[in-house]
Amino acid sequence: MTKYHPDTRFISDFAAGSLPLSQALCVSAHLHYCDDCKQKVEQLTDLGSVLFDKISPMNLEQDFSSLMQRIDSMPENNAQFNSEVITASTKSSPLPAALNKLTNNDLDSLNWQGIGKNFRYSELNTGDSIRETSLINIKAGGNVPRHLHKGDEITVVLKGSFSDQDDHYLAGDFIVRTSGEIHTPVASQDEDCLCLSTLEEPIQMTNWFYRLLMPLFKQSAQAL
Repeated sequence: MTKYHPDTRFISDFAAGSLPLSQALCVSAHLHYCDDCKQKVEQLTDLGSVLFDKISPMNLEQDFSSLMQRIDSMPENNAQFNSEVITASTKSSPLPAALNKLTNNDLDSLNWQGIGKNFRYSELNTGDSIRETSLINIKAGGNVPRHLHKGDEITVVLKGSFSDQDDHYLAGDFIVRTSGEIHTPVASQDEDCLCLSTLEEPIQMTNWFYRLLMPLFKQSAQAL
């Protein structure tokens, strides 16, 4: 059962279509598993329609002009996260619809980079130049090396589960880490764990060996 959910700001900004693409993808992934949050998005969307109808003519003209400018400057696939996620829970795929679209429904074809024998990641192109978005796979019983967060991170568990010093996280959990936090995620013993993650700043490994390896993995990934 999902325990961790996006806060009010994430939900309202998602319903308004104003989240960065990377964060919208994370909220969209969470809604695939959480009917309660999906209902909140639908209610906010309906409320927005009602409020829009009640705007005075002068404000309506100004807001409509502003809205059209935002739509014109918005990447074409931004609205797909909002429109597809509402029915995502009815789809047969075990993963969120927006994520399937982004990966062409073929995780094996992605460019996976391994760090140690239990942890690998694949960067996704969401069109967000500020944040780095990746799929993270941890083998059953394995861990992501202990690391420091230099900026905020959103993680959504897609399959399996993992634990750290704070709690145990299940499929659908929406976990926000802030700058300065240190942890070591460990996958459950019975199943590999797949997560979606978006970072404002690269993480910093606390172990010197992995800190030396990270730039090498980045260079090899860029060369492919």
